[in-house]
Amino acid sequence: MKRQILFGLLACNAALLVAQPPPPPVPAPASVTTPATTVTGSISQFNYGPEGRVEGFVVAPNTLVNLPPDWAIQVEMLAKAGNQVRVTGSLTPTTSGMQILEPQSIDVAGKTLAMVAPSQPAPYAGSGVIRSLNYGAQGEVNGFVFQNGVIARTPPFGASDVSVVKPGANIAVSGFARITASGRTVVDVQTITANGQTITMNAAPPDAPGPGRGGRGGPGRGPGPGRGPGGASEPPPPPPNPGAPPLPPPPPHQ
Repeated sequence: MKRQILFGLLACNAALLVAQPPPPPVPAPASVTTPATTVTGSISQFNYGPEGRVEGFVVAPNTLVNLPPDWAIQVEMLAKAGNQVRVTGSLTPTTSGMQILEPQSIDVAGKTLAMVAPSQPAPYAGSGVIRSLNYGAQGEVNGFVFQNGVIARTPPFGASDVSVVKPGANIAVSGFARITASGRTVVDVQTITANGQTITMNAAPPDAPGPGRGGRGGPGRGPGPGRGPGGASEPPPPPPNPGAPPLPPPPPHQ
């Protein structure tokens, strides 16, 4: 009898365990967003890199502000030790006693520098007057700058193309544009139209490898005056003269 009662209790407990719903899932930890911190004070000193260029500065008493390269150049030209500065950004303490401030905006010497979030490439079509040409490391033309500040990037031009794309020319371009962290608009050009003539680039959209630049004669013309695959090919060898005697057979292999 006792065994029957014991088995009955075990069966009831098992049924209760089976009937209970599973426990709720553990919630994922909430993402922690560091709030922006604003520090105001005077520049007590500049911080220098291996080449002697300004990389940041210290706001008294112990806040080290690390500068992006393009900001560092501007701050070095604008500010000097003792200037008042207002910096907003992400603040991180360190074991050394210094606190590191990664800036999102800086007000110094009457100028405001603000960080711009880069944008994804988007289709672009526009026109304007070329202010200046842009050059690569070897002096080749690899783009140009419009008077409104838009930077157009292209594969390197051949010598015959520079006469079409030159300062003062009014041209239209299409391609993919993006806003960089410096706040500038950069266009990866796919077509250029000038004086009724369209030059097609074989450039793929940004972040994708692409073939060389197509030219006036069709796709495939690569950088410089030479022709790449798809351009003008070498002429075939001339046919043999029908009246010429046949060539002697090659000597037997020794």
